[in-house]
Amino acid sequence: MKAKNLPITPEQFSVLSHLWQKDGRPQNELAICTNRNRANVTRIIDILERDGIVERRDDAKDRRVFNIFLTEKGKALEKDTAACARQSIDDALMGISEEEKSIVMKVLKHSIDNLS
Repeated sequence: MKAKNLPITPEQFSVLSHLWQKDGRPQNELAICTNRNRANVTRIIDILERDGIVERRDDAKDRRVFNIFLTEKGKALEKDTAACARQSIDDALMGISEEEKSIVMKVLKHSIDNLS
């Protein structure tokens, strides 16, 4: 993302990608979705908020909860950031056949099922 001069890190991207799917998620839900602890997500959100990419809003039903919303700047980052992420994935998978990708996915799904 640095190569494209995008103002976010991969860790921030993981939080933002969940907000692009569903804006206004509670902060603790973002921690679960990104498989990070709450302190780590708080730090990431602090930086994103400082940079004007997200904003915290009090939850209408529970004052202990903050919901995280994208700003216009945060919404505008989605297209370029998604393209950059897609290019990174394409680069990583270069030279790997569809059959090999299928085998990897099958093994990973089996591993996840074993842990569920």
